Amino acid sequence: MNKFFAAIGRLSVRFRWLIVLAWVAATIAAQHFFPSLTSVVKQNNTSFLPASSPSLQAARLATPFQGLDQTAVPVVVARSGGKLTAADGTAIGNLAGRLARVTDVQRVRDLGLSRDGQAEQLQVLADVNLGSQGPADQLAAGLRHAIGASALPAGLHAHLAGQLAAQADASQASQRAANLGEYLSMVFILVLLLVVFRSLLAPLLTLAPAVLVTELAGPVIGEGSKAGLQVSSLTQIMLLILVLGAGTDYGLFLVFRVREELRAGRAPHDAVTHALSRVGESITFSAATVIAALLSLLLATFGAYSSLGAPLAIGIALMLLAGLTLLPALLAIFGRAAFWPARTRAGGGRAGWWGRTAGRIVARPAATLTLGLLGFGALATAVIGYTPAGFGSSPAAPAGV
Repeated sequence: MNKFFAAIGRLSVRFRWLIVLAWVAATIAAQHFFPSLTSVVKQNNTSFLPASSPSLQAARLATPFQGLDQTAVPVVVARSGGKLTAADGTAIGNLAGRLARVTDVQRVRDLGLSRDGQAEQLQVLADVNLGSQGPADQLAAGLRHAIGASALPAGLHAHLAGQLAAQADASQASQRAANLGEYLSMVFILVLLLVVFRSLLAPLLTLAPAVLVTELAGPVIGEGSKAGLQVSSLTQIMLLILVLGAGTDYGLFLVFRVREELRAGRAPHDAVTHALSRVGESITFSAATVIAALLSLLLATFGAYSSLGAPLAIGIALMLLAGLTLLPALLAIFGRAAFWPARTRAGGGRAGWWGRTAGRIVARPAATLTLGLLGFGALATAVIGYTPAGFGSSPAAPAGV
């Protein structure tokens, strides 16, 4: 196995610029030609239910009244502080015509005036399944654009209502939260890596492949949905967490070993090749373990969970490929400069806190084992009798009630 990973290291060093350009070009091409992950996500759990579910059977029975994939969207038009006028009625009719021309809209029905005469409700029937987040968001955006372009009279307002509008707003809020979480995660990881490496470029090089894979994996999974790959809303969150975490982990394996090889007196390119020959097997089997664990989710009976397995496994597989090719290529390009201002010349290394701690543990194995057993025994005793409560569970009723 060492020879295999040494060969990968030599190729990554020799074709370092080509490998970096290939990864960047693949990411840009995937984002341009493949569908985004957001557009293929199943927003609700209904689409993951088995065909025998009572709710799906009821939906099929209701098909003569409303299509199985037909969505009813209420549009409420109201005048603030007064009843609707004849001019308002004309404007509402024009608005209904604009809404009917929005993509996927089949027809618009007027459900009549409110009791106080201040509001009128339109119902838009569209051939869009709310279980698909992308088309539903596009429909909401199109309807809102039509409302904005209808030039309603002063004091007359129109708004979307119902599940579609709530889902679109929740999707936007969720996307903003996910973006913020991604930025904060990257900043947090960078700060930790700066503390660990005490250099400027090494943290960036360690994190760069993970960031690139997060941008590439989404469109690749989106393209896989065309072949029947199910994607749940949890996939977006879990993909970010797993790829950033795994990418940082695999990067630490390699970058630390490269620094050790440089301090042992090897040239930068030889250090990268030799380091990958040593840690490549650990990185590969670490990723393979995670992939196997994720694929075990395919055995779950609930579709929202079983759909997590394959997409997340794709993300980890891409991260493994980047860790074995892209990161070595980046380290070969920057060489010793990646670890500046830390010393990487021969003899520049020294035993740090972890080295001294390991030395004490090895010198006193019996005492360390005893202390560990006592500590874990205390923790095990502390949790005896603890009964976790799952989501939606209610506390037990008091005695006598």
